Amino acid sequence: MRCVAFVAGLLACLVLSPVERAAAQSSDYSTLTSPQSAQNWNLKLGAGLRYQPDYAGSDDYIFRPRPIISLGRGIKSTWWSSEDDGLSIGFFSGQGWRIGFSGNLLWERRASTNPALSLVGNTKFGFEAGGFVEFYPTSWLRGRVDLRRGFIAHDAMVAEVKLDAFTRIGSAWEIGAGPRMTLVSADYLRTYFGPLSGIGTGGLLQRYNSGVHSVGVLAQATYNWTERLSTTGYVEYKHLMGDAVRTPIVKTFGSRDSFTIGVSASYAFDLGF
Repeated sequence: MRCVAFVAGLLACLVLSPVERAAAQSSDYSTLTSPQSAQNWNLKLGAGLRYQPDYAGSDDYIFRPRPIISLGRGIKSTWWSSEDDGLSIGFFSGQGWRIGFSGNLLWERRASTNPALSLVGNTKFGFEAGGFVEFYPTSWLRGRVDLRRGFIAHDAMVAEVKLDAFTRIGSAWEIGAGPRMTLVSADYLRTYFGPLSGIGTGGLLQRYNSGVHSVGVLAQATYNWTERLSTTGYVEYKHLMGDAVRTPIVKTFGSRDSFTIGVSASYAFDLGF
């Protein structure tokens, strides 16, 4: 809970920061969030390491690597990049908005690695692909919606809603924090949480309902060593909701509350066009 209080306090400080700071950034914001033909495409590659639950709803924690792949036009920009954005490619942009491709990698799950998963069928490595829409009502606030469909591992729909307040301190530091909400379709719950037994129905199975899957908050801090090289540390709190919390792998063997702590490093390459 101390971590949640810290994140909430950080978010409040960012949102309630002086109006002068937003005004000072307004000119850069209007310029740098508009398409600029003079800027080249840059490929951002990197890697990260997370300490996170073994699976959604688990109370067993493991270290897991994470690749970083991002393609965008220009390096210096007021576009905010969050550690949970996954694979992002911004294709269309204007003053205060951006639209592009959104992707996410899915890890394989097997009961042989965690006995709690014996109640759920094994899932394969897979991915989610779709699109995102970003909008910036001010120079220090980002709203983003991702909508993706699963492939190989599952064939469900997943939507993520994010809000980030952020600021840049000097030329090196960037910090930000904001709430999160994830919505999923019933097929996603069936794949990752197994059969849902009805309570008071004589053991009959009940149908999963699509809807809000989790809510939470994420905070991160990035240090830019050079214009292209950066490192980031972050912490995320997530609270499961809906039908998932009534399944045995969460209610009996796991927990609906979880934390993820991670670090990453990345480098941006100028593609020359």
